[in-house]
Amino acid sequence: MKELILNFFSFGLAVSLERFLSFLLIPLYASVFSVTEFGVIDLVQTFIGVVTIFCFLQLETSLQRFYYEYEGEEKKKFLFSIFSLILSITFLLSLGVAVCADYLSDWLCEDQQYAMAIKIAAMQMVFSVLSTLTLILLRFEKKNKFFTLVVLVKSLLLLSFVYYFVSVMHYGINGFFLSQLIAIALSSLFSLFLVRKLFIFHLSKPYLKLSLKYALPQFPARVGSATNAYANRFFILGYLDTYHIGLFSMALKIGSIMQLIHQTFMMAWNQYMFETLKKKNHKQMFIILYRMTVPAVFFISLCLFLFSEELIVSFASPKFVESARYVGCIAIAITLLIVKELVDIGPKYLSKTYFLSISFLSALGVNLISLFFFVRYLELSGVVFSMVLTNIVLLALSWLFSYRLYPIEFPYRTLLFSALPALIMAITMIYVSIPLHYRIVMLFLLAGYYSLLIYKGGVHYKKAICSI
Repeated sequence: MKELILNFFSFGLAVSLERFLSFLLIPLYASVFSVTEFGVIDLVQTFIGVVTIFCFLQLETSLQRFYYEYEGEEKKKFLFSIFSLILSITFLLSLGVAVCADYLSDWLCEDQQYAMAIKIAAMQMVFSVLSTLTLILLRFEKKNKFFTLVVLVKSLLLLSFVYYFVSVMHYGINGFFLSQLIAIALSSLFSLFLVRKLFIFHLSKPYLKLSLKYALPQFPARVGSATNAYANRFFILGYLDTYHIGLFSMALKIGSIMQLIHQTFMMAWNQYMFETLKKKNHKQMFIILYRMTVPAVFFISLCLFLFSEELIVSFASPKFVESARYVGCIAIAITLLIVKELVDIGPKYLSKTYFLSISFLSALGVNLISLFFFVRYLELSGVVFSMVLTNIVLLALSWLFSYRLYPIEFPYRTLLFSALPALIMAITMIYVSIPLHYRIVMLFLLAGYYSLLIYKGGVHYKKAICSI
């Protein structure tokens, strides 16, 4: 557990700095871009995010799964093979997006004036993929200082270029994507330089087959996960407009604080999980971690959305204040994903990753059906309700499949007692405007409640330590 906590805070420091610097840009975006333009940016980023999934084919999970299986020259061949395949696919897809930019601009934004922004975003894909892969290597090589340095350099470059191209040169949306392109290109090349000695120029077919065999069964799950995350934009666009996408995007920006915790946890968790599975008492260790983590993350989400209105007014603009209503359910939905990762051990441990696809595709069906009905009648509220419902289904299925494959007795009551107060409060704040002083009182009461839950988890931890 100590190693997980150390990795969490090591990687968390870097990602926190990145998110914090990005958070500082929100006032600039809010002052320069209209709500509709904010929606256009989100749509383009969403589309590029979907395409990027097809660049990876989940091969980055193979990289993480088999990283410690090889040493010396064999590891270098393994890494080069995965990098070569992923980057080749990325280049072809980015070229295709750039060629179709005019059509995509008209389809996504109903206006061809954003074609150049899409072309710039397509160029960014190659460097974005390269950055992701090299940062994984820095993590698994436990070069935490270099990892932090690369992320910090990227964030500072982005901050500088956004200010110059958007605020000084007034390049608008094109300036936003141009800033991202330059920042990610320079930082990814820097990180590639740092890991250059981990490669040997040798393409290995056996390693590619092994990697694809592990990765491809997960790919439908990744597509399902991405569709769960991104489909709501297209339903909003179909039933509402880009203005509402802008409101939703701002709510996601504030909710991204929970996304930060999710991403940081994921970076530390996979490495910790596979190392812990080699220990005799690993089931007990996972249960203790679960008891302490679940109430903690739900309390953090509560702290975030209780004061989301003040955050938006202070760091963005009053024109986005309606977004505050939706931050709560977004934060809860992300928190459910963190819990899902905690309990979803069986398929990964036994390499039966097709169960991940079954879970995600089932949740995808729930997501699409609920979006179809909820957005039509509840508008943006329906979008966030769908997010919560979908992730509840995903968590339930992941928990069930993992238990059937590799039983670990995670206590469901811990989840129930942690999630219910947060969920009730999140739904209430969509429809009721609660005065600030009442919210402060609620925070103190809920702090006592969640502290008790975490304390109980700590008691179990002490008992486990004494029994070892």
